[in-house]
Amino acid sequence: MSEVRSAFNVSCKNCGLQKICFPTGLQKDEIERLDNIVDRRAPLKKGQHLFEANDNFNALYAIRAGVVKLYSFTNTGEEIVHGFYLPGDVLGIDALGSRRHQYNAIALDTTSVCSLPFEKFSNLTDELPQLNKQMMNVISKEVLDGRMHSELLVRRNADQRVAQFIWNMSERYRSRGYASSEFRLSILHRDVAVYLGLTPETVSRILAKFHADGVATWKKKEVVIHDMDKLLNTAGIQTSCDSCNKATA
Repeated sequence: MSEVRSAFNVSCKNCGLQKICFPTGLQKDEIERLDNIVDRRAPLKKGQHLFEANDNFNALYAIRAGVVKLYSFTNTGEEIVHGFYLPGDVLGIDALGSRRHQYNAIALDTTSVCSLPFEKFSNLTDELPQLNKQMMNVISKEVLDGRMHSELLVRRNADQRVAQFIWNMSERYRSRGYASSEFRLSILHRDVAVYLGLTPETVSRILAKFHADGVATWKKKEVVIHDMDKLLNTAGIQTSCDSCNKATA
């Protein structure tokens, strides 16, 4: 909770997420202009919604601490999980066209966000080309993530899906400067199962197998990657990045 309160009080210019959030590439005076329109809301409690489907769209939200799940329901009441958002990620892109949110966004633990009133933010992007470019990058990332998720469901088997999910979360934490071989993840296995198009029982079975094979362990909210090479091989991922070196337990 102290980490969230600390994030809540930090200005844009002092935020450790500058490199992956809207201030990327902005000059000091431009960051101050962005900072002036930011509304730092009180932290959300676990289970509290940031917005719900059909709510009017008034702002974009940048996560500073915590995890948010984006989800909706089918006509028959089945839940669809569209993604999990970590510190530095931006929510609200779904409503840019219709001016109404299409999905529900719920905090999975205590979560701090920066609210960017869209009219003020839009005016600022007109005046700051680099901020406009960063906005386009955020939209592009949202589209790409959606396509990669679709490909994951179509082209990967169950073991590959779970392995790739763990690797993806590891990479996202690494890009934020956090520990990437051991990290806390406040996401229920059930939610992961829905996101990956699997049953909770299948996810539990695969995680037990990963643990037994010395690949990775995910118990409660703690994830430990024991062997990054094995994880990548299981996921069917080929990469030469530095983060792909074998992790130690």
